Amino acid sequence: MPRVRSVVRPPRGRLTAACLAAVLATPAAAVTPLTPVGVESCDAFLDAYAQCAASPGVPEPARPGIRQSINTMRESFRDSVARNPAARPTVAYQCAQAHEAVRKSLVDAFKCDFPALPAASQALLQAAPPVAAAQAPARAAPPPQSPEAQAVAKVNAYTEAQNHLVRSHPLERQLAEYRRDNERVLKLGTKLGANAWYHFGIVDFDGVIDELEKAVALPGSIPEVDPQAARLLAALRDVNPTLKALTRYQTTREFKEDGYTFARQQHPILVPRVEAAAKAMDAYGTALFERELARDERRMTALPEDAPARRLLATSLALRRAVQRFEALGPKADVAPFLGALGEVSTANRQLGTSLDGMSPKPSASCTGYADTVASVIGHGRDVARDIRAKGDPSQPAQLFNDTYNRSVRDLESCQRSETRVRPG
Repeated sequence: MPRVRSVVRPPRGRLTAACLAAVLATPAAAVTPLTPVGVESCDAFLDAYAQCAASPGVPEPARPGIRQSINTMRESFRDSVARNPAARPTVAYQCAQAHEAVRKSLVDAFKCDFPALPAASQALLQAAPPVAAAQAPARAAPPPQSPEAQAVAKVNAYTEAQNHLVRSHPLERQLAEYRRDNERVLKLGTKLGANAWYHFGIVDFDGVIDELEKAVALPGSIPEVDPQAARLLAALRDVNPTLKALTRYQTTREFKEDGYTFARQQHPILVPRVEAAAKAMDAYGTALFERELARDERRMTALPEDAPARRLLATSLALRRAVQRFEALGPKADVAPFLGALGEVSTANRQLGTSLDGMSPKPSASCTGYADTVASVIGHGRDVARDIRAKGDPSQPAQLFNDTYNRSVRDLESCQRSETRVRPG
């Protein structure tokens, strides 16, 4: 089913064997002469990574990409600190976290010699994730924000990064297409021959990584989301060098020179890394989404029973809960919980319509438009359930559900901007 949660405004990885790729291509000696990051935990992590990659248990065909991969990771960490020295504690923590996760994956996979975390890195993980201060402004610093304002700013920054990810990197779909296309080429053959492995057209994560780094570095603590943000950042940094190397390989048409050898070597590296990034994205989006649900539930209890603001919030909450049920659907799923959630949306939406009709002066057209859009979402959702029950193809109504829900989010924002009487605050 199409995913819809991550477009909610305001909101809404683990490192596994995916981490193998960036470093499994040449002996450790190929990278050690490089300028170090200058952050103890990062240099320890990358040195240990290279030492494992040079171990006899690592297959020789996996080694050719190590130089570019480790160099890119090293440059990325060094770049983060150079651009914002205050981010050093955050980068140090992320390197320690990556060290622990990658070590387990590599040792499990290859029984390689991967040194354990040094004492300094262990100490970082035992402490709370650091919060890097923003760079000092050239002029007088503004008054300090309240903890509440800091939390709002940080969540908004997290949400912007999530929306960017959803728009530009639909990883699950892209990975499915990549697998399908490769299987078809290898099975049927083409004029390129049986060695024609394709790299899906996903762009690198440079922009999102930059957004996430800035969001993580903001003051304040969001305990529900901060750990997921750190995991996602580590996963994106891990897959980014592989994507860049393959994009360069494809755009420069180097595959013509090596007969797709590099593409085949990177395939077992690329797939688990993208899977890990997709899982981290999902966990991050879920954390944002559930935090927003909990916040709005608290807001709703503070509003009068018949207040338009409460009715509007109740409809939005019911619809978002239905979205959660929608995302749990599969080809043979029990649709009863989803239909039940849609029934709750319908009840809340009828009460909202009654409340809007009773307002004087009448509410803005965007508010009545929101109620109409929600009714359309309900209809498309019921069509999805119908097709699943009939063992048909629910993809078209699911896409309509997805698109109409996204439109309802925009209508809700427009209603709350233009009509003070429905604002929950």
